[in-house]
Amino acid sequence: MKRLSNGYCKGRKHTHDVAIVKANYTKKTGGAKASIRYIEHRPGKEGERITRALFGSDGLMGRDAAYAMIDEASEGSVFFRFVMSPDPNTEDTEQDLQLRDITKSTMNTLEERLGKPVSWVAAIHADHAPHRHVHIVAVVKGRLQAQDFQGMRQTATEAGLAQRRELDLAREHKEREQKEAQWERQR
Repeated sequence: MKRLSNGYCKGRKHTHDVAIVKANYTKKTGGAKASIRYIEHRPGKEGERITRALFGSDGLMGRDAAYAMIDEASEGSVFFRFVMSPDPNTEDTEQDLQLRDITKSTMNTLEERLGKPVSWVAAIHADHAPHRHVHIVAVVKGRLQAQDFQGMRQTATEAGLAQRRELDLAREHKEREQKEAQWERQR
């Protein structure tokens, strides 16, 4: 796999960022299939074997369907591997963001930017690093530009922040209701 971008802007401090921390690519189906095996079976923190659920734009996906996506890619397709990670200090503070939803929104943005469908498969990794992240293998006909990565980062950031606000508001509302109920019981 060839490394494209680390996903971070040099020289800028961010108060928050859902970043595509890596973007690699290959033109070889074998490399793409190896990436699918990796995202599904990367060992856990203690080296134990873990099988993670694969998913795509239509929901859960089996490894055979992911391999078929690779095998059926048209001539000239490039297989990209992205890693997307919400900021654990400002966005995924409770490790409760719906990473599948953020991934789907992010990949929809890529499709809109390119003006054509993008096949992809992903897996959430929440077990071997202190921060949760998503590995994505995507089939793209042609090249991606810096603006494409920027659009994906922006969408992921906006989706993560919107979810954080909604979850925090729901939690605050629930806490307020619990305090009111407790107050009523004490009267």
